Amino acid sequence: MRNSRRAALLSSALVLFSISAVGFATGEYAGASKLPLAGVTIAIDPGHNGGNATYPWTIGRLVDAGGFWKACDTAGTVTLSGYPEHAFAWALSLTLGADLKAAGAKVVLTRTNDHGVGPCIDERAAIGNRVHADLAISLHGDGGPSWGRGFEVIEPGVSISRRNDDRPILIRSYVLGAALRDALQSVPQLVPSTYLGESGIGLRTDLGGLNLSKVPKVLLEVCNLRNSADAGLADSPAWRQEVALALVSGIERYRAAVRSPTTTSTLSPTTSTTGS
Repeated sequence: MRNSRRAALLSSALVLFSISAVGFATGEYAGASKLPLAGVTIAIDPGHNGGNATYPWTIGRLVDAGGFWKACDTAGTVTLSGYPEHAFAWALSLTLGADLKAAGAKVVLTRTNDHGVGPCIDERAAIGNRVHADLAISLHGDGGPSWGRGFEVIEPGVSISRRNDDRPILIRSYVLGAALRDALQSVPQLVPSTYLGESGIGLRTDLGGLNLSKVPKVLLEVCNLRNSADAGLADSPAWRQEVALALVSGIERYRAAVRSPTTTSTLSPTTSTTGS
């Protein structure tokens, strides 16, 4: 059950997002002579890595995932035709990174190739923290039931250690999640998950990459790689480009939302409670 703290934070996030929408739509924050993401640092975390499966003892070691221990990483899933999740995440990350740079952003990747091992989930979060990223996004493809389709934007809950119990970061993560969810619905043949989350958004407290992030961050399961229709899309460079462009649009809208001076008054204190 979602706790009262998350509900209160989400309420603030929705107000923040909706108030800023008019300004974004009218170009109030864009700036006629400035790239829309100039000066913004974005950390992209391509899920898994191509060499992970070859070194199970390395990726199987336990690391701190936010008050509990969890495996460093996994090898990820694979489509029925053999297209691996790590390759999909890497290809999409390169496309998204190029589009973000074209919009003026500085892009930092958590890995530099698709044949290495790791980094572990704690280091993936630390990379975004060290560069003081304005936001971070982790890209994955899910290994769900073959009958299920669609994307899920996973937002952070308060971890068991409460080390990520930072109200502004959580609110901004929820605003980011809503902006990306809305943008992704414009991608051809992509639908909100039919088997995960609620209307394309879910909440997790067991993901170290979210728990340890000190910057606004979400994890995106772009599609279900075990579903034949979704898998066919994931293997298409043209479709991945559509996804990347939608994500850029969502990020631009998110930046407009959090920069809006008219929304400061919506960030009133909330009561902290435990739960998930």
